[in-house]
Amino acid sequence: MRRLFYPGVAAAIVAACVIGFGVVRNGAAPVNPEDGKVANGSYSSDYFGLLYRLPAGWTAGLDGPAPSRSGYYVLGSWMPSRDPDATILIAAQDMFFSERPDDDAHATTIGFRQTISSVDGMTIDREPTDLRIGPHLGQRVDFSGVGLYRSMVAVGIRCHVVTFNLTARDPEQLAQLARSLDSLDDGRKIARGSVPDCVKDYAVGDNIVHRVNPEATGASSAAIPVRLVVAKDGSVKYVHVIRASAAQRRSIEEALRQWKLKPYVRQGRAIEVETGVTIRFGQTEM
Repeated sequence: MRRLFYPGVAAAIVAACVIGFGVVRNGAAPVNPEDGKVANGSYSSDYFGLLYRLPAGWTAGLDGPAPSRSGYYVLGSWMPSRDPDATILIAAQDMFFSERPDDDAHATTIGFRQTISSVDGMTIDREPTDLRIGPHLGQRVDFSGVGLYRSMVAVGIRCHVVTFNLTARDPEQLAQLARSLDSLDDGRKIARGSVPDCVKDYAVGDNIVHRVNPEATGASSAAIPVRLVVAKDGSVKYVHVIRASAAQRRSIEEALRQWKLKPYVRQGRAIEVETGVTIRFGQTEM
């Protein structure tokens, strides 16, 4: 999956833009990471609490692939409509299903730097360094090659590593884009009280009080990643099947909504949690 996790090698980012972190509204927190949208000139993701005000004259780039079985998403890409000499690509890696369970924003950036440095024709122009994106601490690495200048910035949000991949034709253009990230508005933050805590490996073993196995359909050997939101009483509130056929998705959703787990207790109080489970028809595992 490493080759998928480093879209900045082939992608690019760019532009006079402003990115901010939006507010998750009162009520149910959104459950699907890929359900971002563009409206009124802005890309927004309620799931990640992310707001990206698109530069004037920019348009959507090519659609990314479907989410991978290891939970890698392309959230969006954009480029100037008149002179496509720059790009921006936003992607996310689900830490519940990453092939490297020790990954976080720091480890991602270090691994990315090592991968880039091994590619012929690529030069590391800025070693991984800390920076802050809104309320989040992230890591940035710059590199160049084949006439393009790039930055990759990684931040941890809601048990994902979200990456901003910027590409420009010259160093000054890239520097301007990077400076725009330094001045992000952090006044509009995720309403943390409305977002479930992320707890890896919770829907396993003795934590499951009642289990219903999905009805087998399609390839039985395929590992299917699923995110769950578990309510305070242990019932399954949301089921998000990340990658599966339509028939597999229906079967998994119907079964997992009948699961019952032990309530997750923190500091003496039951709270909602978000967790992940991998489904293979005939067995369930993390």
